[in-house]
Amino acid sequence: MVYYNMMNVKQIIEARLKQIEPTATLSVSDKADFQCNTAFALAKQQHQNPNTIATQIAAEWNKQATELATATVIGGFINFTLSNQQLQAVAEYVIQNQRLPLASQTPRTVFFDYGGANTAKELHIGHLRSPIIGEALKRVFQAFGHKTIAGAYLGDWGLQNGLVLASLIEQGIDCEQVTLQMLGEIYPNASKRKNVDPEFYERAATVTLKLQNLEEPYYSMWQKLRALSVKQVQKNYEKLNCTFDLYDGESSYQANVDTVIDILRNKGLVEKSQGALIVNVAQPTDQKPMPPVIVKKQNGGDLYATSDIAAIYTRMQQYHPDQFVYITDARQNLHFEQIFRVARLAGLVPETTTLTHIGYGTINGKDGKPFKTRDGGTIKLEDIMDTVANATTEFAVGLSAIKFADLINQVHKDYVFDLQKCTAFEGKTGPYILYTIVRINAIFSKVGTFNCNFNNLAQYMTPTVRNIILSVIKLAEAYNVAINTLSLNAIADAIYNLANNFTAFYAEQNIIHENDAAKKECYLSVAQLVKTALEFGLNTLAIDTVEKM
Repeated sequence: MVYYNMMNVKQIIEARLKQIEPTATLSVSDKADFQCNTAFALAKQQHQNPNTIATQIAAEWNKQATELATATVIGGFINFTLSNQQLQAVAEYVIQNQRLPLASQTPRTVFFDYGGANTAKELHIGHLRSPIIGEALKRVFQAFGHKTIAGAYLGDWGLQNGLVLASLIEQGIDCEQVTLQMLGEIYPNASKRKNVDPEFYERAATVTLKLQNLEEPYYSMWQKLRALSVKQVQKNYEKLNCTFDLYDGESSYQANVDTVIDILRNKGLVEKSQGALIVNVAQPTDQKPMPPVIVKKQNGGDLYATSDIAAIYTRMQQYHPDQFVYITDARQNLHFEQIFRVARLAGLVPETTTLTHIGYGTINGKDGKPFKTRDGGTIKLEDIMDTVANATTEFAVGLSAIKFADLINQVHKDYVFDLQKCTAFEGKTGPYILYTIVRINAIFSKVGTFNCNFNNLAQYMTPTVRNIILSVIKLAEAYNVAINTLSLNAIADAIYNLANNFTAFYAEQNIIHENDAAKKECYLSVAQLVKTALEFGLNTLAIDTVEKM
């Protein structure tokens, strides 16, 4: 999914405005179609009244560019009202190109690391946000024409594997006989046992080290368990409409761990501490203590940090991205700050490459606590998807409910998962957006074919029609917000506003029974505009549409 940018309204108006005042910039505003506040900064510099300066700029604009918009001044702000001609141009662009008029950006290569499932474990509700956020954000970058590489980065090399392998060996279970259901029981039991049985913990740690040294039979056993886990992980991610270029993981980068350790040594960054190898990453400007990064355990084993640093090094060598974007639980904020500092200190990435970590909040129940089953257990990912699908009678509608409920919130904040609320067919929900498209499909099925055009748009430009086209424009601007803030809530909110404006239009105009043929054709074209823009936005959020509900 790669799009190319040609006609962004904000860019067009801003470029024209800069010919009058080079410092001028535009912002999206509830007070006007677009707004400029540059007069305030100029007034401070020139010791003048901002209203006077704004009036001069607006007057010059209205001499030159009313075919784009009309400028008015209120309290020093310059408000721009788009012309019917410009609104028509936007509508025609969206229909002809089947995409939103996004702002032009210089193409970059961006590596996305999201998903983050662990092998030897079943996926649970805690694994839900990373693939949802990561997939949507990746698609935002693609919509601007950036090249993306997505890695699922599985946790397939750590202690959880040693715990499972130690349990299987102890119980005499053949790996060929292991099922996902068995893994779902073996790992939690082993994880609890390690906290109360020091001998078992040491045995599992030793098995983990032997696995990392590729010793048999541990390595062969691990390969079988990994294949079993990955198959299920892929199945769940596909159900979530998540696509990955790489199903890589910690194990994928072990070949370069020693190379990275050597680089760290050669840079003089490695120190010994109680038998372990560490890298100090604290800086004089730190406001709070910054612990060192352990890159080798006392027993010679590798840690998550070592694998993650090796992954950055390897991915840089293979793909040369301009930016890395990691999407994980916010509790890993410190971990990523540490490994990013190691990567910088060791010169594993150029200064021009951006290292970004997006830490998301938790999914909570109505009580404000992390979402659990009634008996306090963790809810399986498949179970939550099935529950929501059953509540909406169709999986695609249920998935829209799950995704929209997540993405309408700011990424870094916790949010309350309310099954009844997110599956409702009204309000800011996925089913409401899908129903808007279904309603448009129903109109089209009743009227049959029509010639989609906006030749008579100015003649039939009601306030509700104008609001619809402005909502399409503001949806395009929400993509700018999303790529700058690395959060999807602006897009989800703009999608809802567009759907809501169509609902108002639908209530106002009886399109199917309209007797004026030209007016009917125009309003059917407006409906097609809404459908096209909504489908583009939902596709970005990795939400499938449905024909009927």
